Amino acid sequence: MQKFIVSLFAVMTFVAGSQAGPVEATSKEVQQSTYQPTQDWYRDREWNIDLFGAYAFTGEPYRTDRYLDADHAWGGGIDANYMFSRYLGVGVEGFLLDPNDVVGQASANLIFRYPIPNTRIAPYAYAGGGAIFNGSRVEDLVDRGGDFRHNGDTEGMGQFGAGFEVRVTPHIGIINDFSWNVVNGDHNNFGMVRSGLRFAF
Repeated sequence: MQKFIVSLFAVMTFVAGSQAGPVEATSKEVQQSTYQPTQDWYRDREWNIDLFGAYAFTGEPYRTDRYLDADHAWGGGIDANYMFSRYLGVGVEGFLLDPNDVVGQASANLIFRYPIPNTRIAPYAYAGGGAIFNGSRVEDLVDRGGDFRHNGDTEGMGQFGAGFEVRVTPHIGIINDFSWNVVNGDHNNFGMVRSGLRFAF
């Protein structure tokens, strides 16, 4: 009799287990299975096209500045960059400023970028050089009794700067940075603040 009861209990346990259906997953297990990794905002290789507004200010008061001939100037420009790795890239840039007459610039830069993991933010730094044109130069002509200023000079220049980008989408970002521009001569240097949109492909 005792063996019969034990056998009956074993059979009932087996039948109940076979009809119980699949084991329900806990809420923790469901969350883990539906977890999506953080979107990759910055790719290892990408093209960037920037459209930006700019504000420039001279390192010297305008009376002693020998290129921009103004304390400050507004302008804008465009640049194109190719990031050949997540952290390094090269770019070309051009901008126009309007201190009194339009001054233009063209340069090439080496870019270092560091996308902060699991965020949309990427600080960056850049350095390079090129040419700036249509500025003015002061000559102290004693025989004329004072300074003489003329426009149209083209000078070599170097620049270095740093800033940060915030990606709104994987293909659109907002850039903000500051650069210091070194123009040939002791009194020609100027700083520039840029802000604009970046399109990444």
